[in-house]
Amino acid sequence: MNRSYSDSATVISLKPLGENNQSVTLLTKSKGIVYATLYGGPKSRLRSLVSQWHSGTIFLYDNPEKNQIKISDFDVKNYHVSFGENLFKNYAASLACELAIKTRCAGSPENCWHLINGFLDGLELANEDQGHVGLIRFLWRFLAILGLQPEVHCCGHCGKSFLEPLLTPDSKTYYNIMENSFICADCFSQGNAGQNFVFSLELSALRYLTGITVLEPAEARKLKIDRQEYNQLKELVFFLIENAAGTKLNTIEIGVGIL
Repeated sequence: MNRSYSDSATVISLKPLGENNQSVTLLTKSKGIVYATLYGGPKSRLRSLVSQWHSGTIFLYDNPEKNQIKISDFDVKNYHVSFGENLFKNYAASLACELAIKTRCAGSPENCWHLINGFLDGLELANEDQGHVGLIRFLWRFLAILGLQPEVHCCGHCGKSFLEPLLTPDSKTYYNIMENSFICADCFSQGNAGQNFVFSLELSALRYLTGITVLEPAEARKLKIDRQEYNQLKELVFFLIENAAGTKLNTIEIGVGIL
């Protein structure tokens, strides 16, 4: 049995372990979350490579006798240096990785890896305004990996398409938490209102979600939203992602004024 192997990985966090060693949490492409040990003091070459948010190819040694995984080497491809300089980017990256941990990579390590690393790489290049909107797109797509992304193409009651040209962009739609779906204003006015409807969105905001659902990421980034639509979508996706995770997310709770 070959105990040495390599994998694509991103360093999520590091904690001191004894005087010179560190406990490292990795997001890996093939195994999801991996907890490994990094040996070596502050002057170690490997210590300088294995830093938070660095990503690349990690080389690991699995020692089942000690129930321990050791980091042997790390070929860094992306450094994400702006995360240490911008508080929003740091919190946004932390939220993505907290989701991976608490949802066990949504049951799909490879899909989770590609989505999170695409988000981190894009976040590195984005300004803060672009990053805020990018976080909404990321959380919406993470819901799809979890299998809990609501249907946004049509009314959950009457089946009317939300892309119907006769509907004006400022028409209202309503999210039903019990059915995980949206209904149109007509159905809502016909006695369907109640405590299960926790959010209302402008139709234009819902159409934005439709766009990022069906378009390639490069095309979705070209879509525009105004401040009202952004605020509605942020409130919605934060609620949906915590509901899907089945727990409060520390990054959202602590960083409520930053994210």
